[in-house]
Amino acid sequence: MFRLDVSMAVFLYVMSSLVIIFFLWIFFERKAALPQFVREEADVWECTICAYTYVDSTHHEISQCPQCKSYNKKLPEERLV
Repeated sequence: MFRLDVSMAVFLYVMSSLVIIFFLWIFFERKAALPQFVREEADVWECTICAYTYVDSTHHEISQCPQCKSYNKKLPEERLV
């Protein structure tokens, strides 16, 4: 059998507690990762005049470009790449 004094017992108790808390912290942080926000393709517009790509979620048919102020119709989905 091995000898264990009080200071070594306290050290082992504190270190094992810290290691357990550390691994629990890492485990729950991975579980609680924030969900990724994905913008819908319908909100992405590309200006036909200046080729500026912008997001406008308030309009569905026609939108005004914030850069050159021209009006744009919604392009078919295959053209937005």
